Amino acid sequence: MPGLFRTSADIARRIRRREDGVTAVEFALVAPVFMFLVFAILETSLMYVVATVMQGEVALTTRIIRTGQLQQEDDAIAAFRDSLCENLDNVLDCDNVIIDVRTFDDFGEIDLDDFVDEDGNASGNQFTPGSAGEIVVVRVAYQYNIVTPYLDEFLPTDANGNLMLFAGTAFKNEPFENAL
Repeated sequence: MPGLFRTSADIARRIRRREDGVTAVEFALVAPVFMFLVFAILETSLMYVVATVMQGEVALTTRIIRTGQLQQEDDAIAAFRDSLCENLDNVLDCDNVIIDVRTFDDFGEIDLDDFVDEDGNASGNQFTPGSAGEIVVVRVAYQYNIVTPYLDEFLPTDANGNLMLFAGTAFKNEPFENAL
């Protein structure tokens, strides 16, 4: 019997000293967290790119409202959407863009209601580009679909895991009636 215990003890000591496969086990423990962080950083970067491009396009496109060119169009909302989506189609699906354009007499009167509900649908949005000298607020929303698993747990998303990205600007229309 003493030989049996001695060999069992020797086997147990040898197993404890062996380090084969330790790296694979450590990698298996760390890899999922590391991969999540890498994909979360990439997706967050892509979200910021989309939001920045949206803001830039809104700023450029509102120029046609500010100068009165849009007010000359027969279908102003279609012309605005076409102009906005001309460069946005490279980064997002323009079918999911929600546009809200409102006019005010004074900057102090600006009081904005929500134009997107909690499910990401248009709710109470308007399209009134205004006339010369009026204050105009343009807001654009886009429902961004998050691809990275579990990232929606850390961001304010809707029930489908989509994040609303917003862009907007406020300006006073130029005195364009006599300039045309």
